Amino acid sequence: MDYLDPYFLLTVFLSILVIVSAYWMGKIDFSALIASGFVGLVVIFSLLEDWPLLYLVIGFFVFGNLVTKYKYSVKEGYRVAEGVRSFRNVFGNGGAATIFSILFFFTGLPALLFAVVGSMATAMADTFATEVGQAHEKRPWLITSWKRVEVGRSGAVSIYGLIAALVGAALISSIPLLFGRHLGVLFIGAFAGFLGCNVDSFIGATVERKRLDKHLTNFIATTAGGLAAAFVGNYLDIFI
Repeated sequence: MDYLDPYFLLTVFLSILVIVSAYWMGKIDFSALIASGFVGLVVIFSLLEDWPLLYLVIGFFVFGNLVTKYKYSVKEGYRVAEGVRSFRNVFGNGGAATIFSILFFFTGLPALLFAVVGSMATAMADTFATEVGQAHEKRPWLITSWKRVEVGRSGAVSIYGLIAALVGAALISSIPLLFGRHLGVLFIGAFAGFLGCNVDSFIGATVERKRLDKHLTNFIATTAGGLAAAFVGNYLDIFI
């Protein structure tokens, strides 16, 4: 791996710029700034020659902040608007990808690259589903019973949110294609992200309110999405 590759150095610079800009604009606090830097460093150096997959993390950071602004005043009215993010948000959404990257560094298993894609696709799907769904659906359904519940309830889903989840998962999963990856990565990532998002909703509707917080729920869901992508990618024998 050539650490003096201009594209590699540009990616490092862009990552720092994105994180610092988010902190400067008040989107993340100092703990999230440090945590984001840690995640970025671990991912980019653990993936070795596959370091361009770091753009999955950058993409999540950029698109996640953009979709948060979508109909922000409406979500403020429901008191569900996302505030300043801390290190808990960072590890809830990016912790699984970090672990999968480290495992790839030590094992070299290609399926773990799919796991990185699936975990970040899940994080993006969940963010899109939450931000878009809460802005449009006044009385969403609880995923376990399909009873109407209030906006912001853990485990609540809506048609708008489900469509947004698929769009978000596909958006992130399309990034590897920009670096010449197999087209199958897009479909596997979109599937895994959508699945992981619904795992998040199911956990939220069943055990989150009693035993977990939303960040641990996010971590479990992104891990599930990552494992789903790894299994499907390995089963189809697609080289990422």
